[in-house]
Amino acid sequence: MPARQVLRSAWVLVFCLAPCASAPGQHAPRKVPPDLAGLLAAAQSDLQANRPANALRRLAGYTGEDHALRHLLLGHAYSRQNAAEAAGNAYQTALRMDATLWEAGLGLAQVRARQGQWAEAARLLGQFVRTDTCDADTLLLYAQVARRMNDARLAELLLTRGICRFPADLRFRRLDLAACLDGGDPRRAARAVDTLLKASPTDPDLWQQRAFACDQADRQADTIAALEAALLCDPNDLDRHRRFVGAILATGDWCTVVRQGRSLLAGPLAKAAVQDIPMMELLISAADMGRQEQTLAAWLARVPEASRTRGMRIVAARRALRLGEVAEARAALRRLTEQGEADANVLLWAGHLAERAKDWPEAESLYAHARKLKGAAARLATLYLARLYFQRERAKQAARLLHAYLDAHPEDAPARALLAVVEAGGV
Repeated sequence: MPARQVLRSAWVLVFCLAPCASAPGQHAPRKVPPDLAGLLAAAQSDLQANRPANALRRLAGYTGEDHALRHLLLGHAYSRQNAAEAAGNAYQTALRMDATLWEAGLGLAQVRARQGQWAEAARLLGQFVRTDTCDADTLLLYAQVARRMNDARLAELLLTRGICRFPADLRFRRLDLAACLDGGDPRRAARAVDTLLKASPTDPDLWQQRAFACDQADRQADTIAALEAALLCDPNDLDRHRRFVGAILATGDWCTVVRQGRSLLAGPLAKAAVQDIPMMELLISAADMGRQEQTLAAWLARVPEASRTRGMRIVAARRALRLGEVAEARAALRRLTEQGEADANVLLWAGHLAERAKDWPEAESLYAHARKLKGAAARLATLYLARLYFQRERAKQAARLLHAYLDAHPEDAPARALLAVVEAGGV
């Protein structure tokens, strides 16, 4: 028989390339028909050269005797083109034809992880991956999937193995840090982040994570120090400025926040900071705490009226009252009530200012609104409204209101005393 005919009638050994590099053990040689062997080799070359479309054309056009390896390479090619569903179908076909084809199992696990099917990805990884011999990428994927499944024990085991096998690969330590923070283990998280910081001392994200770990451990001073370090590493990140300022303000140190705010609003981030409403609210709150009236007025003026938050309007009203500007304070509170304010304390405040201005209809409306809400302030609003009725010579209406109130709250001594005054017609 001619040599060429012998070759065509024989089976040829080929090796297959996994989508993410490694086998559980030795790559096992697989036999394929000679006509398919050359096609597979060409398709592998296309994939290595990042030409998945070429590989797909070759593989899809084959009409000879089929083999699991063809579908494996189809899966790889589809994966390179981010066609997850087609890739998954190809890998499943490969596994149906050869259930021992671990490369197809790993490829399918990667697809399922990409699709967010964590349980199925974990099952496939557990079946086809040997954690003592697989490559770093595969082990990291397995740990990520375990974390996504909230399987803390499995994730910890895989990450510990990854750190031991690949001590220079900081991805395992970063994922371990995230898992510690997820699990509420601040001490272990602090150790993990400190190890990472030794390798990357200017990484702002690591400092941010250290701040989070310290905050979980209720170490306020260390939290602020870590946030400041993150900011120093990345001074152009407005979010880091906001986190740092917020942590300081939580301690009551308005002076430092005001100083930071003045520097920030005079620097290159000023325009972005003014447009960052949460940041401006922090700065305005600090200026209000310190009664820095000129600074407070300047910062309030930089926020457009339509963008002002509820907190900003309350600060504006408080500042106006400190300066004796009652009409301005009322205007600020009126904007809140027009927007559906549901805090009885604010409505009582606005009603009291309306009374001071002898705007009886508005005071009555505000008290009536407040008393429909819940809480101690809402109950107090009933007494304020009854007192207003009495002062406006509407004693019967005041008495009816108080009787109804005392039916629901018979223990309220101030209400009973006010009723006695109303019914006696005294002052």
